[in-house]
Amino acid sequence: MSAEYPSEKCLLTMPDVVMNKVLGKLDFPAIQCLRKTCSTLRTFIDAVKPDPALDKLQIYVKHDNIFFFFDEYVYPQYYMNGGGCSVKWYGRDDQPRKKLLKSENFVDVVLRDINTLLTNQKSVMDSLKIVAFRTPDVILEEQQELLYQVSEEFLSNLESHLASKPKKLQVKTFEIQVAEVAQVLHLLPHLDVKNLKITNGRRVNYDAVLNMQELIELEQWKKLDTLEILHCFVNLRIEDLLHLKRCYLHYETINSAMIEELKEAFRTSSHLKSFRIRSTQSDIQHLMDPRYAGPHIHYDQVVGDIQTWFFSVSTPEQFLAISIVAHQIVFESGWWVFVPEGATIN
Repeated sequence: MSAEYPSEKCLLTMPDVVMNKVLGKLDFPAIQCLRKTCSTLRTFIDAVKPDPALDKLQIYVKHDNIFFFFDEYVYPQYYMNGGGCSVKWYGRDDQPRKKLLKSENFVDVVLRDINTLLTNQKSVMDSLKIVAFRTPDVILEEQQELLYQVSEEFLSNLESHLASKPKKLQVKTFEIQVAEVAQVLHLLPHLDVKNLKITNGRRVNYDAVLNMQELIELEQWKKLDTLEILHCFVNLRIEDLLHLKRCYLHYETINSAMIEELKEAFRTSSHLKSFRIRSTQSDIQHLMDPRYAGPHIHYDQVVGDIQTWFFSVSTPEQFLAISIVAHQIVFESGWWVFVPEGATIN
């Protein structure tokens, strides 16, 4: 140690309390760089297990490669290469780099790095997005089958890691694109989630009805604030949705009884904020009870005429608006001051 840097000022001699505060100020890449400095720091960091405090993680699975982002960082791309794995990344000089890992499964390699990220995560993540299955516009049948196999392998292995954590991974918003609901069930039981978005990744199966029964039996279901399900129909009962604050769903058909059930729930429950339901039907307005006053009609340059019925609710100074436009019906709570002039309150 030189006189300029006396031993008492060395990072290695810092008290544990100070070192923990230092690690608490660092992000995951900085902690990993520090860990590689020497064996003493590596041992200390491995023992302390500092929280990487990830905010956002996005993972994209394709039939022959996987890549992911966390926060503002881009990790390498992992490619299938015969019986091995090619890893591609950019160096500090922004020049491409490539490394071949012989006899290594590319799914196993990328999962090792993702698991390293998530192992010590203790704080709440803002979002976790996994595109596990998304068929491109042009894909061969055998490539689509391979994509399904790769996505299943990836999700099953990630499930094993999440299941081994002593506590569920806390995530505000979980987005996942899949081939079927069973793929959601690989991960959701091991997450503590507030907002859930599920997208059907099969382009040729948009009219499929998603069987949600196993999903609604999870303890996570009742804890959701927001639910969004895209590119497929659902078979959910209205009563299974009334714990939510917001949702966006597609039904093959809706009926007057469903509208009435939602209307009464909004009028008596203060937590319901916004429900948007799409349908194949083009005459949803005829499902509204003709005894209700209205509708108030507003023209929108993008979607055309919007028909809205207004209702009083149990919460003072608020109202319920039921709007119908094109193939969707929207239930929204709002404040009296925003009721249009001339509109009638039911």
